[in-house]
Amino acid sequence: METCLKDLGYGSAKRSGRGGGGCISQGEMFHTDKGKVFVKKNTQSGARTMFEGEMASLSAIEKTNAIKVPHPIAVVDNPEGPGALLIMEYLDMKHSVDQEELGKAIAQLHLDNRSKEGTDSYVSQFGFHVPTCCGYIPQSNGFTDDWSTFYSNKLEEQISKLKDNELQQLWPRLKDKLPTFFAGLEIKPSLLHGDMWSGNVAQCADKPVVFDAASFYGHDEYDLGIAGMFGGFSRDFYDAYHRLIPKAAGFEQRHSLYELFHNLNHWNHFGAGYRSSSIRIVKSLL
Repeated sequence: METCLKDLGYGSAKRSGRGGGGCISQGEMFHTDKGKVFVKKNTQSGARTMFEGEMASLSAIEKTNAIKVPHPIAVVDNPEGPGALLIMEYLDMKHSVDQEELGKAIAQLHLDNRSKEGTDSYVSQFGFHVPTCCGYIPQSNGFTDDWSTFYSNKLEEQISKLKDNELQQLWPRLKDKLPTFFAGLEIKPSLLHGDMWSGNVAQCADKPVVFDAASFYGHDEYDLGIAGMFGGFSRDFYDAYHRLIPKAAGFEQRHSLYELFHNLNHWNHFGAGYRSSSIRIVKSLL
């Protein structure tokens, strides 16, 4: 691993023994002559796609200057075996987050692209230029003019992997109804974090920070789906967010619709423990 870092231009690199990670990847901090870096490792066959998507996500969020992220440095093949590595800036993070500042920063992230409408840098379609992974499952992210079509395709990617008879029978009915959830709304593409549960949020000095992003350009409300699903965000967060992006009519029902994706995604990742919640949400939306 040290040799790999030296190949990237670091004069010296030394393991710290300080690691971390979740259910998908593992990581470790390294001391280098250019400061501390964090190396995430995943040994699965799709690791390079996953990390290239995460690197592109962090780069896009970083360019908005709305909220801090660990600066991504490189994606390389794992020198110790199969898989890949993502090398990024090491941040000294703590998990007691200033919720008001976080809510404001996420709203500013969502507003960034919309503020560029009419300029060459405005992204006018829903999608992203590379696949990103919420967990380890790739999201194709093909650019689409219509949000309802994009989100329908996104749900279908998950549902097609689940060979569940009841779900397969219910899905065509929900798919037909999907455009009605967005009737009367003018949805403009926002750059999203894509996996914004409380475990992917922290504090660095006096600033909130987000990481483990799975970005794409989509409806701003989407990011609040998983935030609400697992909790960890206070009233201060939501009040600050909605001061900048007020709730639109039908918000609560769409919130369930956006939670549905994450229930399906967790069903695909972690098994049938998420089946009942997925089926319940589908039925509630019909």
